[in-house]
Amino acid sequence: MSVAPFFIDTAGDCPYHTFTPTTRGILVTEQAQIPCIEELDRAGYRPPPSLIVRAVRRLYVNARIALLRMRNPGLRIGVHPLIDFSRVRFDTWPGPIVIGNDCAILGGDFMGEIYVGDRVNLVRPCRIGGSSKYKVTVGSDTWIAPNCYIVPVTHKYKRKDLTITQQGSEGGDITIGEDCWIGANVVISPGVTIGKGAVIGANSVVTKDVPEYAVAVGAPAKVVGSRE
Repeated sequence: MSVAPFFIDTAGDCPYHTFTPTTRGILVTEQAQIPCIEELDRAGYRPPPSLIVRAVRRLYVNARIALLRMRNPGLRIGVHPLIDFSRVRFDTWPGPIVIGNDCAILGGDFMGEIYVGDRVNLVRPCRIGGSSKYKVTVGSDTWIAPNCYIVPVTHKYKRKDLTITQQGSEGGDITIGEDCWIGANVVISPGVTIGKGAVIGANSVVTKDVPEYAVAVGAPAKVVGSRE
């Protein structure tokens, strides 16, 4: 007797859903029920956490966020965040810090007035903000690699009759558009605007505005191309 086959999608959320045949699916039958462990391992399949585990994780995350908000009343975090609480520090003075939905905050220091869009990935350890006068804005769907320094204020230094510590500071708002990629170890100077879709190469120092969809590298960063 023939058995009607069905497929388990190795990239899906639930191993019990049936799908039409795909290249990433594993063919099984009603008799076999599931493939052998070796086949699942080769396909990269990992079973999803149970509903209980998901609920416990959600309670834990919500509790940690509530504690952060008690310490920092100006902190606002959207739904479905991924936060490494052991490697992140928020200081909303003078604030606020607003983080959108579905963001991954994997470490770093966040201080001052910061606005982060949806689906932004921030990899540890980054420094963002740090000014009581100027703000940092990061557009949705932007990736920021490790060790980036995005601070909208810097020291004055031109006068020789005063020490640098006596000359105070100056700065300007920093704006990073949507769909940008900021490479590792990038420094973005105060007052800079990075246009939508721009790519900044690793170890760059951005001192001037970058146009939309441009590719900029170097110290100081210069535009060397554009996305097609």
